[in-house]
Amino acid sequence: MNNVILIDDDNEFIQNFTNAAYAKGISIASGNSLEGLKQLLPAHSHKYAAVVLDIKCLLIDTQAKENADFIGAALTYLDSNIPRFPRFILTGDESEFDNLKRFHTQEKMFIKKPEDQEKLLDELEYCVQNAEMLKIRREYPAVFEIFQLGKMNDASEQQLLKILKDSLRETNFGNFKGILADIRSFQEAIYKSINQRNKTVVPDNMFKINGMIEFNKLMKHLSGGIVPPIIPISPVYHVPTIFYLSNTLYWSCGEYIHEDPSRTYFISEYTLRSFVNSLLELVIWSKQY
Repeated sequence: MNNVILIDDDNEFIQNFTNAAYAKGISIASGNSLEGLKQLLPAHSHKYAAVVLDIKCLLIDTQAKENADFIGAALTYLDSNIPRFPRFILTGDESEFDNLKRFHTQEKMFIKKPEDQEKLLDELEYCVQNAEMLKIRREYPAVFEIFQLGKMNDASEQQLLKILKDSLRETNFGNFKGILADIRSFQEAIYKSINQRNKTVVPDNMFKINGMIEFNKLMKHLSGGIVPPIIPISPVYHVPTIFYLSNTLYWSCGEYIHEDPSRTYFISEYTLRSFVNSLLELVIWSKQY
């Protein structure tokens, strides 16, 4: 989970650097070209803490020889698409190092020699420990395991990260609406993902023609054909506690997503966080299917 990207066309160096990083608890995702960089960033920036670039590298994976144009193209690409993402330059060519340093004084640059690589690894370790999205994922390992298992997709992971980031610091009711909408959207995504994996647990007939969930019908099905605490008449997938958490989450978020001019009570950040915790419990419950 403590990931850093390395773009270098020397596969032997990649392996050696990966081993050195692993000793510090850092996992390396590598690429050989600008093309490889574009596949990882910015689409998967939530999974990484920093990127390390060689000065001379390939522009496309099928290119036969490294190209000095790589670093300029890579820096321009990062500036345009993910400008504040931590980046470092690592090279074995000292003349190229000096030339680049002259024109890019703001870049953090290192030579491929033991003392410099150790300094770079220290920088990367700091990035990993302080990357906001990685910190969130480390804080909730049982929850984010669902993405490692491939049971929910990358878009859902980014949405959950956004929910956690936004809800942890928000105290103003006026800003709750967007977070509550995301919570309910993610709740629906949980059931839709189960439907893709196991149609016994969440059958196709629990959805309308437009793809919307028949929520009350689904809750009854998951609770054994009844609404708790009545004795179930079919297999139970929601124990009563999960039923009540899910039901409250769905309808309470719905209440505050929609404007009501006659509203007299406005929930606080404590309720918002209780909704988030209920959502996380629902994720953990869903992993078994």
